[in-house]
Amino acid sequence: MKSINTFIKFGALFALLSISAMAQSSSISGKVTFTGNQNPLHNATVQIVQLKRTVQTADDGSYKFEGVPAGRYTILAHFDGFSDSARTIVLVAGANSTVDFSLQLTGVTEQVTVTASGTEQSTFDSFQSVNSVPGTSITQRASTSLGEVLDGETGVSKRSFGTGSARPVIRGFDGDRVLVTVDGVRTGSLGSQSGDHGEPIDTLNVERIEVVKGPGTLLYGSNAIGGVVNVISNHENSAHEGFRGYGTLLGGTANKQIGTSGGLEYGYKKFMTWGNGSYQNQRDYDTPLGRIPNSASRSASGSVGAGYFGDKAFFTGQFSYDRRRFGIPFGALFEGGGFDPSTVIGLPPTPDEDIDLDMRSRNFRLTSGFSNLSSFITGGNFSFNYSKYQHKELEIDGGIEDVGTVFDNQTVSYRAMFEQKPFQKLTGRFGFEGYNRKYQTVGAEQLISGEVKQNNFAFFGLEELSYGRVSFQF
Repeated sequence: MKSINTFIKFGALFALLSISAMAQSSSISGKVTFTGNQNPLHNATVQIVQLKRTVQTADDGSYKFEGVPAGRYTILAHFDGFSDSARTIVLVAGANSTVDFSLQLTGVTEQVTVTASGTEQSTFDSFQSVNSVPGTSITQRASTSLGEVLDGETGVSKRSFGTGSARPVIRGFDGDRVLVTVDGVRTGSLGSQSGDHGEPIDTLNVERIEVVKGPGTLLYGSNAIGGVVNVISNHENSAHEGFRGYGTLLGGTANKQIGTSGGLEYGYKKFMTWGNGSYQNQRDYDTPLGRIPNSASRSASGSVGAGYFGDKAFFTGQFSYDRRRFGIPFGALFEGGGFDPSTVIGLPPTPDEDIDLDMRSRNFRLTSGFSNLSSFITGGNFSFNYSKYQHKELEIDGGIEDVGTVFDNQTVSYRAMFEQKPFQKLTGRFGFEGYNRKYQTVGAEQLISGEVKQNNFAFFGLEELSYGRVSFQF
């Protein structure tokens, strides 16, 4: 296909650019401390946002970046449980800069966003309206569905036929007008097609979730016009030595919820391997009006990956699997037709038949990128993603399950974003993306017989003119 050939050609361009020479470099160093008593914070993360370079602080709170080219950078300090802190510096060639941070236990969180303009930047520096929900808040909200986690964020509500199917609604936009991605890549799901379809997102194994509203969504295609929900995966984007891990255990009484998640990373020189998994189980909800029948849900997810993180380039590969099942409360009443909820006081009558969705998703992804080049293109990121998604709508009567409809969706997608070398006051980025999709429905809800094939390709660009305190994007 032509779009795949285009992808290969740009891959060759990427390989040529990756071996370009690096400009004269400098260093950035400093110390991260706690505001309350000025004690050092060890193992805090310090990142040069534009270069995607990350280091950990030593026992005395110190850090250092070597070989940093001249330029204007945002330096971000992060430590779990503390508010983030960001500083912007202008680094001159051959000079050394000292940037110290003092973190507070409470305050406004300044997360890094990768969706608003297609490149990493501080939320406070972003032109676009961006909500960033950190991992600690996601765990506290404790849900199997993306919509439940984001419900109540500014400009965000949910569309729901039960907790398992909840999907975000952004400023009133729903369905195919809201795009859900993982690390900027389409999930390949069918959550946008119907109110009882969910998203295969493991909410317990993510670093943060970003919601982008406004013109910046046009970088992701016309079906993102309402907004973009970008899930940032929970593994480091740079190499470190040795093992690191985490674990979470949660529970709830209203639905007898239990959930657990964990992950492990191992780094050797510039190589990294990682793996994580989670499991959640929720029974029917108990409410003051009574038990909500068939509101239970459960999910199991896992992923493994490996990568190489060099000074000017990186390459990663990852495989993930998601399996979940959730009920549609009172689903048979709505599908049968003739049911008017406005005539019911309290809970509707319990239907004789239950409707469940049995969903599974398999995903394989390759990502690569380069930075710190002295050519016209100074950096870029590539992604190639294959996803195979299926869900079955089960009709359950007297404990006997019948498959009503089967939905299959197979997607191959790719995306590239390139950073331009600054020219006076002009900076920018451009790229391309596309996907090839094969979709088929078999059963009671089938509208089109046979397999539907869809090919999509787009080229985009975003330029910025900066005059110090005033900037323009187009």
